[in-house]
Amino acid sequence: MPNRLLKEGIVDSSAIDDLTPEEEVFFYRLLVVADDFGRTDARLPILKSKCFPLKENLKLIKIEIWMNSLVRQGLAI
Repeated sequence: MPNRLLKEGIVDSSAIDDLTPEEEVFFYRLLVVADDFGRTDARLPILKSKCFPLKENLKLIKIEIWMNSLVRQGLAI
């Protein structure tokens, strides 16, 4: 698993600030599972299994909502 370095600007990013706390956690978990080019399999069941492997009760609709929010904020494509 690759290491990621986050710049201090992440704490005052307006795009990050517009996220809900849950969406922000999802964003950081996506950073961890993405490859060196920021890519990962975006199928909802795969995202859930990679980003939240221990959250058995988490519904796929939540992942979809969070992902859509990241796309709207320009944090994911």
